[in-house]
Amino acid sequence: MNHLLIIEDCPFACEGYKNLLKQEQVFKTKFQLTFANDCDTAIKQIKNGNYDIVILDIQLPVSKNEKYLCGEDLGLLIRNTQPNTKIIVITNISDALRITSIINELKPEGFIIKAKSDPKDLIDAINHILNNKIYYCKAIKKYIASTNMHTMIDDLDRQILHHLSMGEKTKDLCKLIPLSHRAIEDRKRKLTALLDIDNSFNLIKEAKRIGYI
Repeated sequence: MNHLLIIEDCPFACEGYKNLLKQEQVFKTKFQLTFANDCDTAIKQIKNGNYDIVILDIQLPVSKNEKYLCGEDLGLLIRNTQPNTKIIVITNISDALRITSIINELKPEGFIIKAKSDPKDLIDAINHILNNKIYYCKAIKKYIASTNMHTMIDDLDRQILHHLSMGEKTKDLCKLIPLSHRAIEDRKRKLTALLDIDNSFNLIKEAKRIGYI
């Protein structure tokens, strides 16, 4: 019996995963399934359970305390509290820079782009992981081959983008994020350069477009 946590806010996707994972002849094992459809529920499940595999969506509702902004933050929580848990990222995000950031931060054992994959990819990913192997879908492999993997936007960068998108002033961010005003300004300049943007308004617009906020 393998304990599997599915963090996904789309009920149709959850139902699809449930039906797929019932196919014992495909996996040659049974799964005990737990579901979470937002960051707050997922935090409770992660803290209260011990999972062999987590299927992790990236674009999720922000936690009430705004500490967890997306699935990437949940993935970091899993890595810190359950280091033996295997993570399969399944997302609609297709921006190469964003994908690079997720791989660098989480180092997931599985990575699937929803729009460019099918149920067989999830079956293959789980079977690979059960055999202690890594599975990335073809689209992810192409991104890896064409992207500088040292480029990374981390959780503090995402917090900066989130609070700016909520209308906070840069000068006030040091009250909300454990960084000095100078460090925040430096990170804003880095983000502006990475996303090839010339001002804060366009920075937030571009960050929303590619799925950072």
